[in-house]
Amino acid sequence: MVSLNFVRRVVSLALAAAVVLAVSQCARNSAGSPRVSAPEEPGQTGESRVKFGRARSSQQQPLLPPDRLEALGDLSLKNRDYETSLVHFLQIVKDQPDRFDIRYKIGVIFLLTNQLEVARRELALVLVKHPEMLEAHEAMGLVHLKEKRLPQAIEEFQLVLAQDPRRAQARHFLGVSFLEAGQTDQAIAELRRAVEANPRDVNTYVALGQANLKLKNYPQALEWLKKGQALDPGNLKVNYQLGMALAAAKRYEEALNAFKKAGDEAQAYNNIGVHYFMEGKYEEAAKCFQRALELRPTFYGEAKANLQRALEKLQQARKNDG
Repeated sequence: MVSLNFVRRVVSLALAAAVVLAVSQCARNSAGSPRVSAPEEPGQTGESRVKFGRARSSQQQPLLPPDRLEALGDLSLKNRDYETSLVHFLQIVKDQPDRFDIRYKIGVIFLLTNQLEVARRELALVLVKHPEMLEAHEAMGLVHLKEKRLPQAIEEFQLVLAQDPRRAQARHFLGVSFLEAGQTDQAIAELRRAVEANPRDVNTYVALGQANLKLKNYPQALEWLKKGQALDPGNLKVNYQLGMALAAAKRYEEALNAFKKAGDEAQAYNNIGVHYFMEGKYEEAAKCFQRALELRPTFYGEAKANLQRALEKLQQARKNDG
């Protein structure tokens, strides 16, 4: 049987990418405002979603002993082959329904594939029998966080940290939960503790940058984001948030370069155009949107819509001046 420490390492690697905080300081949802594009990342299309029923029906394969099934399931989980991993784990619990260590991993797979209701049910079953299992509380907190059930998420992460204050990942997710809940000061305090516990977690630097950007503390936001960039220069999230912070500080040329590293050049020009637009510099905004369209003329509808809004505002401003 695989040890719980090994399980913790395997699942921790997967959970590190489970939640991506999307706080856009300058994007607005109203129909009359332009949109900033988030960086396009591979694997965001939902192609890896695992269907519970399909996984159950896929169990037509030679029977293997539970320890072998578990080893294969762990290997598949480590390689992010969630469907294969789920098939192996389901075979185990079919014959051994009290294997709550396996049920925990099944819950994690459903979490990672955004099947949150099923994940919550599976993890709740684990916690009824093993309320001391901190990994399950942490995973349940992530389910709540992704469902925007923020008080419940905060409660779960605080419970984990009350038992083990050294868990940097739980500290990071608690900070993210506070940030999502609009409790920015509490978020910064927790995220700073997370950095102290794990100074190499780029995601925590990104979250600290976002929190300080939310407070319009641009120098501090830039300091945290540049630390994250130093650890992982090609990280899309850190470069995107760095672009947001630089643009908010009106350092547009630097922001453009950061946005280019976060996506493609057309996306970068679109993002800078949005900041010009919000500053009332409609001519500069229109030029940026036009450049974005020139770079991606066939499918960049967002820049086209933004350009139309900028031209309308520019025409209105010229009429008022005239």
